[in-house]
Amino acid sequence: MAYATDEILQTLRTAREGSGLSQRDLSARIGVPQSHISKIESGGTDLRLSSLVELARALDHEVVLVPRKLLPAVEAIVRNASSALSDDARLRSSVLNRAQAAVTRLNRLHQDAPGLDRLNQAFRELSNFQLGNSELEVIRRVTDRLMKLPMNRNALPVIQSASNQLRELRNRIAHAVPEAPRPAYALDEEDEDA
Repeated sequence: MAYATDEILQTLRTAREGSGLSQRDLSARIGVPQSHISKIESGGTDLRLSSLVELARALDHEVVLVPRKLLPAVEAIVRNASSALSDDARLRSSVLNRAQAAVTRLNRLHQDAPGLDRLNQAFRELSNFQLGNSELEVIRRVTDRLMKLPMNRNALPVIQSASNQLRELRNRIAHAVPEAPRPAYALDEEDEDA
């Protein structure tokens, strides 16, 4: 029986790592201790079906029963679709998944903190945009700060600041207006040669 579950556990571990989530990030997302994620991935605990489904969905996967005769075709489709994901899409997914894990952690630690709704909304809205490397870097830096927040009132200004920073990023992307062209000269400038 262990061999049958090894492949599933390896797929879960690969999906977690491919999403850029640590075991701690994933545990915050689904609300279980990090040690439990470690036991699941190492095969140290018997994984319940409900836990498997929850883990899979947290990693943007689905658990599906497939008729054995169709398994080779389904595996080929999955293999082709997985290789079609570009490095940029993987990076984007990794950064946004880690950001979502940070928000989930904050929601658990600071349920009544003002600004969390705005922070959640900003991350949701940013996930709908085509994000370049500079935007992903901003999100990554904000996420790193949020992941290190303590469980006390000192976190509130950081949450507000992160929320404002992400809202500014979102507005900059959503309302992108080209820079106004600079004039070639200004009338108030004196030309010394004249």
